Amino acid sequence: MNSIRRRASRSATAVPTRVAIIDTGVNPWHSHVGGGVQGCRIFLDSSGSIREDDDFRDLAGHGTAVAGILRNSLPGVEIYAVRAFERDFRSYPSLVARAILRAAAEGCTVLNLSLGMTPGPGCEQLVAACRSALAAGCTLVAAGLPGHPDLLPAAIPGVLSVVADDRVPDGSVSLNTAGNYNYCASGRPRELGGLPAAGNLWGNSFACARVSAHLVGQREGAGKP
Repeated sequence: MNSIRRRASRSATAVPTRVAIIDTGVNPWHSHVGGGVQGCRIFLDSSGSIREDDDFRDLAGHGTAVAGILRNSLPGVEIYAVRAFERDFRSYPSLVARAILRAAAEGCTVLNLSLGMTPGPGCEQLVAACRSALAAGCTLVAAGLPGHPDLLPAAIPGVLSVVADDRVPDGSVSLNTAGNYNYCASGRPRELGGLPAAGNLWGNSFACARVSAHLVGQREGAGKP
């Protein structure tokens, strides 16, 4: 805990805000991202131990689409990609927990969690990691799922939860005062030339990214770290 607090404090004067994308990795050279990404991979080795390396390449495209939304709104945003999911979108609560702690230790003040896990074995580690990051001053934004109010990490107190609502215009977010979630935003990804909209990714993950971008814009507009 203390090491997270110190690292977060040292980054307090950094401009722009550093955002973590905990996802399938990020392709820095995608046209919607344009470089300027650092990161790591959190994974299980053959013995089942948690390991880290610098291979944050995206084999699924999901994390790259999330990064593209952030960069569209905030061209100069610093992105720290933590690859905790593989091509099949599978992971474990322990890996996501380690990813959250790593992002906080790397000075990320906003953590985008376009992911969801149902409660089960190992989720106590995920809850503890979120609480540690929140105590260190991080803002955690997570994708919710209507009809699943127990989805983690969106259901953890202090984590800002988001669901998709395409009635909200692009570039805007809406406070969700009537439901179990904090925010609504469009679930549409950025348009990609040659790919029909129906064939592209869509959903709560991208609404989550839009809210993360909105909150970063608010922080920087107010002159806050």
